Amino acid sequence: MSVMLGLLFIAIAIGVGAWVRRKRSRVAQEVALAKPPPSMAGFFVHPGHAWVEVVESDLVTLGADEFTRSVFGSVEKLILPEPGTVIQQGGKAWELKRGTRQLAQTSPISGRVEEVNRDLVENPQVLYQKDPKKNWMLKVRPIRLKRELKNLLSGNMLRRWNQSVKEQLVAILSRAEFPVLQEGGEIKSDLGNELTAQQWNKIAQEFF
Repeated sequence: MSVMLGLLFIAIAIGVGAWVRRKRSRVAQEVALAKPPPSMAGFFVHPGHAWVEVVESDLVTLGADEFTRSVFGSVEKLILPEPGTVIQQGGKAWELKRGTRQLAQTSPISGRVEEVNRDLVENPQVLYQKDPKKNWMLKVRPIRLKRELKNLLSGNMLRRWNQSVKEQLVAILSRAEFPVLQEGGEIKSDLGNELTAQQWNKIAQEFF
C-alpha cells in the first residue's frame, strides 16, 4: 500500500509540475503577444499634432502634442468620441473649444475607441499636465497599426520636425507684441492665451 501511495504521490507531483510549466509558458506567450515589437514601441506624432503611444500590439493611447497645448490656449470644453466609435487616420479625432475658438484635431491612427479620458472631459485643464498617463484623450484598438505608423513621425525625424515647426511659428508671429518663446528656447506653454483671433486663424491654417 505504501508503495502505491508513493507512486501516486509521484504521479500527482509530476502532473502538477507539468501543469505549472504549461501555465507559465502560456502566460509568457500572452505577454510576448501583447508587447509591441521594438519598431512599433514608443511615441509617434501625426503632422496634425496628435500623438499615439503604442501600449500593446492591439492597444494604443492618443493625445494632443505639446505644440497644440501651447498654441491653442486654455481649453474650456473638450468633445471626445464615445467608446465604440471607429475613427480613421486623417479624420476627426476630437474637438477643443475656447470661446469662439475651436479646433477639430486629426486622428493619428485608425481604430475603435475603447476608452475615453473622463477626467479631461470634466476638467480640460488636466490636458496641460505633461504626464501622458494623465493627459491622454483616447485608448484605441488599432485597425492597421503597422501600416499607419509609417505615416507618422518618431525619433530623430520627429525632433527635426518639431524644431522646424517652432521656427515656422516664430516667423509667423515675428511682429507679435509678446514673446513667443520662453527661457530655454521652448514655445511658451500659455502662448495661445495671448493670440488674437487673426493670429490664431493663421496658426490653425498653417499647422492644423
